[in-house]
Amino acid sequence: MVFAKSTKVFLQFCGAAALTMALAIMPSMSRAQDASAAQSYVQSNVQTALGILQDASLSASARRERIHGLLLSLLDTQRVALFMLGSAQSTASPDAVAAYTAACRDFMVANYDSKLGNYAGQTLRVTGATQHAPGDFVVSAVLVDPSGSANGKTPPEVDFRVVDEGGRFYIVDASIEGVWLAIAEHDDFQGFLSAHNGDVTALTAHLRDMTAQLNAQAS
Repeated sequence: MVFAKSTKVFLQFCGAAALTMALAIMPSMSRAQDASAAQSYVQSNVQTALGILQDASLSASARRERIHGLLLSLLDTQRVALFMLGSAQSTASPDAVAAYTAACRDFMVANYDSKLGNYAGQTLRVTGATQHAPGDFVVSAVLVDPSGSANGKTPPEVDFRVVDEGGRFYIVDASIEGVWLAIAEHDDFQGFLSAHNGDVTALTAHLRDMTAQLNAQAS
């Protein structure tokens, strides 16, 4: 799935609002951390991911295994998968939803791996954080090429939506140059379901196919 950079700002705002409401109905979080903790979380963990991607001492398979393990520890895949599935969850069987969430988890990890791979060799510089609610932050950052080969171009902007779940942060979405991935995927998933009579099993198969393609490209 390819998302055009020309995505309308208004639609992004509406999608972000929808994700905010989806998060708001989840169980309330205790010991909400502050914005500085959210910034440190993103700076440390995303930079670790970028470091794994540029570690020449690792084989391709070892590098992918390490990055996938790290991403699984950072992403709240269950919450985001159900957000992207939307109302189809209520009409699908529990087994179909479970198979979908597993396939969606693998797709999300492969997709984030692919997106981060485009910036291997760069460093992350966090520029600030905005708190939308207790334990709900958007951390803003830029990706900087330490070699200076950007030729004066503005470093690409990346934002991370992080939530505090009982004293631990998880990433629930990322915006790369203005496009929020979970929101864009939500729209694509809903479009696929509309074209396939709401068949969650068909969506699951589609996700597995896309994950295989992303992993093949990474190899």
